[in-house]
Amino acid sequence: MIDPEQLSRLAQRLVGRCRDAELAAFALVARRLAKRLDADEWAAYQQLQAAGLSRDARRIVRALAEGRDAEVAALVTAAAGVGAREAALPLSDSAAAGSPPGALAALTRDLAGRLAAADLRILRATDDVFRQVIARVTAQGLAGEYTRRQAAQAALDLFSGRGITGFVDASGRQWNLASYAEMACRTAANGAARMGAIDRMRAAGHDLALIGGSSSGCELCAEWEGEVVSVDGLTPGYPTLDEAEGAGLFHPNCGHMAYPWVAGLTDAAGVAHSDPDVYEARQQQRYLERGIRSWKMRSAVAMDDASAAAAQAKVREWQVRLREHVATNGLKRLSYREQIGKAI
Repeated sequence: MIDPEQLSRLAQRLVGRCRDAELAAFALVARRLAKRLDADEWAAYQQLQAAGLSRDARRIVRALAEGRDAEVAALVTAAAGVGAREAALPLSDSAAAGSPPGALAALTRDLAGRLAAADLRILRATDDVFRQVIARVTAQGLAGEYTRRQAAQAALDLFSGRGITGFVDASGRQWNLASYAEMACRTAANGAARMGAIDRMRAAGHDLALIGGSSSGCELCAEWEGEVVSVDGLTPGYPTLDEAEGAGLFHPNCGHMAYPWVAGLTDAAGVAHSDPDVYEARQQQRYLERGIRSWKMRSAVAMDDASAAAAQAKVREWQVRLREHVATNGLKRLSYREQIGKAI
């Protein structure tokens, strides 16, 4: 069976790019805001810096986009290869491997388009955050470096803790940049792996597939775990793969896979089934990971040592909570999910 984390790791380079860009954008705003905090004309001076801010933000976006399409293609191709190899295990070695170029190309274009949508959002968000922080400080009528720094830091903490927002999936759920990129890349990797496996089955002349299980699968997929489906509706008496997908199987972020089912050879009884308690525990783990990233981001954009130290203390507090949670629930801690990237 395919390890879901294997596919997640394939996506980490692309996800890391987005986290780097998000951190770089907020760090850019923090550096700009820190200039001439003691000057009476601080707000007017900052407004004059908007053009320079936009120029530097475009540099961040160019770095994010450079080589991205090639990495997207590499991710989709690698994930499809993982699925094809897994599907080949019980089949004839003569079965052709690989998905039709058109199918993988469509998946590649879709992911590339989703990630490219971040470019304009980063440019807009950088300018919005910069101007909103200035407006909040100015509205309070504060003077002097100390009070301005406190007010600017408080506003910047609010925005950086949320991340760059404005990303909406097909179900209407709101995401920030880093989480959206991770969801999109993981969804594409899982989809490519399924595509590779199913195309390998078709090439070998197998129409029946077993839906694998997951200890933390959601309710949409639970009823399909361990079920045998007809890939193309060629075998009477079995629900089709299209019917399963129409019922909610293989939704965004879904890690379930389809494997070749051969009568008398494939053991469907060994499929793991979803455990609602494990699912909820992993959702709580994701929440704690997001909290750690949020406080790390605040530390990274701190405008003074005291603010950085306070944020780091919160990072340690949330790390303790996460450590206790994974130990209590027997989960695996994934350090890469706690990272925020590096400035670019």
